[in-house]
Parts: sequence; C-alpha cells; structure tokens
Amino acid sequence: MTEPFRVLVVDADAATRRMAAEALAGHCFRDARLEGDAPLTVDATDAPCDGCARISAMRPHVLVLDNELPCVSVADLLAQLREGRADMAVIMTEARPSYAAAVDVTRRGAFDFLPKPFTADALRAAVDKALRHLVDTRRDRLHAAEKKRLRFEFVSVLAHELKAPLAAVESCLQVLEARALGPNLDDYGEFLARATRRVAAMRGLVGDLLDLTRVESGERPRGLEFMDAAAAARGVMETLEPEAREKGVSLALDAPDRMRIRADRWEFDAILSNLLSNAVKYNRKGGRAGVTLALDGDHVVIAVSDTGIGMTEEEQGRLFQEFGRIRNRETENILGSGLGLSLVRKLAALYGGEVRVESAPGEGSRFTVTLRRCRGADLAE
Repeated sequence: MTEPFRVLVVDADAATRRMAAEALAGHCFRDARLEGDAPLTVDATDAPCDGCARISAMRPHVLVLDNELPCVSVADLLAQLREGRADMAVIMTEARPSYAAAVDVTRRGAFDFLPKPFTADALRAAVDKALRHLVDTRRDRLHAAEKKRLRFEFVSVLAHELKAPLAAVESCLQVLEARALGPNLDDYGEFLARATRRVAAMRGLVGDLLDLTRVESGERPRGLEFMDAAAAARGVMETLEPEAREKGVSLALDAPDRMRIRADRWEFDAILSNLLSNAVKYNRKGGRAGVTLALDGDHVVIAVSDTGIGMTEEEQGRLFQEFGRIRNRETENILGSGLGLSLVRKLAALYGGEVRVESAPGEGSRFTVTLRRCRGADLAE
C-alpha cells in the first residue's frame, strides 16, 4: 500500500470539522501512477486558533482551510504557506461564496475553493483533485531534478572529453611560441600534425554531438525515400577506404546487387558510417572489416564485423551510453567522441529496430542493426 497522505481541516465551525473528518475517514486516494491505494490520515483542530501550530506540526499534504477564521488573518497565513511549501495544496471554504471570493483566494495561493455548506462527496472529490495535483507536482519536480542532474553530468563528461585535446593543442602552440626547437619551421612538423589531429577530433566530437542532439530533439527533418541500400553501403565504404588503406585494413561487402528499402538516406549512412568507422579504427593493422546486408522478412539486417581488439562483457554493457568509449591500453591512442554508437541506437529506434553486439577480447566484434523495412515507430507507408 502507498504511504498515507495527510489531510488537516481547520474550520471555525465544530460541526463542519466533525463532518469533514467523518467524510474523509476511511477514504483512499486512487491514482494509476501510485503503487496501490493511498489511505488518508485526517485531523481537525479542536479550536480555530490552534490552526497555525497544527499546520506546522502535521505538515499536511492537503489543508482544508476556513476563510473566516476569527483568530488569524487568512491572507497572512496563505502568504506564509506559499513559502517553501510546494508539497501542500490548500482548499479554501467559504460560507458566503462569490466569484470574487474564489478569485481572491486563488490569487493568494489557494489551490481550490469549496463553498459551504458542502457535501461529503464534494469534499472527497476536492481532496482527490488536490492530491492529483500534488502527484503531478512531485513528478514534475523529480523530472526537473533528473534533467538537471543529467545536464550536469553531460556537461562534466563533455568538459572532460575536451580537456585532453585542448591541452595537447595548447602544448604544441607553446612549443611554437617559444621557438623551442629553433628557428627552422620544418622542425615543428610533428607538433603541428599532432595539433591538427586533436583539432579534427574536437571537430568530430562537436559534429557528433550536434547530430545526436538533432535526432533526440526531433528538430532534424526526416526525408524518407525509397533507396538502394547496397549502393549506399558501397558509397560509405568508398568514403572510408583511404582511412582503411592507411591502417592496412581490408574492406568487404556482402550484399545483393540492389536492395530496395524505404529510409532516410542520412540516417542509413550515419548508422553504417559509424559502425564501419569503428571497425576500422579499433582493428589491427592488416585486419579485415566486413559489411553484410540482408533482408529478413520485414526487416533489413545490417551487420558490421571486424578482426579488431574486441571487448569484455562489462565493456559491452556501457558501449551505447553517451561518451561510452572503451578506455584501456589498446585504445588510449584512438581518437573518438564516444557518441557514435549512442546515435546508432537512437536511429535504429526510429525504425522500430535495435542494435546488438557480439565480441570477445582479442577476437574482434560484430555489430548487428535490425530495421523494419517499410515502417517503423515514426514511419508511414
């Protein structure tokens, strides 16, 4: 059963206090977002002037408050209650109800207005409405706190990822500024090349981050079209051929001559480019990287395999997180943003698909992406 909600009735009329306590006794608040029914803990003051002390002691979730208490200024009390009490909803009761009175108490911070005399059903309905508002408010606060935590975590990781390449570039520039190797500019070629590589890595990080942000926010317009997946794969492989050749990695494609699918061309290229780029970067000199395209019923299957360094099960578990790079002695000199596989997973989800990995240290890896061929979560025929 869910933890009880506390309700306090503060009213100048003893009969009203008694009726309210009886109406709420045994009542349970029901909401699909809660784990079971939530009982109410109900209290009513013996005297209206005891209200302030009772409010402070009980800290109720719902306060049913008489607008005509003789011993206290209700306006001042509402002002005090507004300070730091977002977890309490005030229901004002009024013996001489009017539209102006309802507007006034709402403006001063009350959640709801209940004219007297009210029935037991009306009171229970008003309390349930106030509790639903509190549940909404709690969830909004939790979501806001979680967003704040994730934003802080994201910025911290991003700053960490940029810190090392910035330091490397700064070090190279300091060597140049000090003319540490003498006046001959040719002697600084290695430092300039190192700085250039680091700047390229930072540019890639920013580009990957922008791509990921556009996909997550839905701001990037999608252009769905019928396209040849095999031709697109050949294009991606041609783009990465120079990088593969430099590392001595051979590329191979196993696919039909033509494979007609309906997809966003940029999204398909981004999935394949990220997977194949990793297969080259994390491969061994003289290794192999292969791309396989196949149709499996209503699905397109993209598999990229390599003969690279491989991963442990623990490393695979954090692989698809943002900035989820594998850091060990074999990868310390490999530049990357750690965002590519997170982008692949999000793009696959747009097609009602998924991405899986099979890997073992020293034996290479195989990434398999499954996409719905004609329709996905956000696609129409």
